Amino acid sequence: MKAAGFVLTAAVLAAGSASAADTAGFAFLRIPVGARAAAMGGAFCAVPGDPTSLYWNPASAVSVSSQTITTHYTGYFLDMQGGFAGWVSPSEDDAIGVSANYFYGGSFERTTMQDPLGTGEQFSSSSVAVAGTYARSLTPTINVGATGKFVYSSIDEYSGNAFFVDAGATWRPSAGSPLTTALVVRNAGIQTKAFYRENDPTPTEIAAGCSYSFAGPGVLVSAEASYPVNGDPNAALGVEYAPMDMLTLRLGGNLRDMDSSKEAGGGFVDGMAFGMGTSFNRLALDYCFKPFADLGSVHRISLGYTL
Repeated sequence: MKAAGFVLTAAVLAAGSASAADTAGFAFLRIPVGARAAAMGGAFCAVPGDPTSLYWNPASAVSVSSQTITTHYTGYFLDMQGGFAGWVSPSEDDAIGVSANYFYGGSFERTTMQDPLGTGEQFSSSSVAVAGTYARSLTPTINVGATGKFVYSSIDEYSGNAFFVDAGATWRPSAGSPLTTALVVRNAGIQTKAFYRENDPTPTEIAAGCSYSFAGPGVLVSAEASYPVNGDPNAALGVEYAPMDMLTLRLGGNLRDMDSSKEAGGGFVDGMAFGMGTSFNRLALDYCFKPFADLGSVHRISLGYTL
């Protein structure tokens, strides 16, 4: 399945979320969700109160203040695109949520041994994940959560599916502390149908992180380290600054993006992500810009609505 490998590798490289050495299947699950999180370099497993915690760390869903709907769209190069939609409903001690994540890998011209320059036919790739989340506060300082997801991917006439689970926890030194620490396992599970003859390695990874909110200057700093079972370790750092009530500026980066940028002929700036956000009444709008050297740029936009 060389074609499948090419599309999946292109997907994660387009997102700047994994290295070329990544060998896992269903690689779209590692593409960052949410313009806010992406602009902070993906250092997001310990950031509380954001509805995209349905993707990053299910334990943080219980810290969302109100029932919220969030949507996200990413436009890549090579005609690739991805999106996410989620709903989270917190109560006093727990929260539930549902979400869907998709990726379209674009269209490619079919080649064969007899027609190495192309047959004139086209094939495409697409993937989708549907998930349900439950989170609960065990104590005023400890939250836990889990997400179960069904994943389906197809390329040309081949398809595969899997069941994965995310499980996470967050801890604060005291109730209301500006410091949050987190631990999460993402995409642990089994492939129930192989694309071809053998199952692919799973995109399982373990991540730990912390965030600190400086209330006075309106600054949030977040860090995360992750270890994929089938890939290279990663470290990410992100900063968020709110100079005024309706404007937030963001900057972040991670080691994978830096390495990918270098391989693509780019420099330090190409390995970084930049973003901004605004909110008005019940609406929140976020944007992220991610340069990728000579390959182009990735644009992400998210829209949230508090019910």
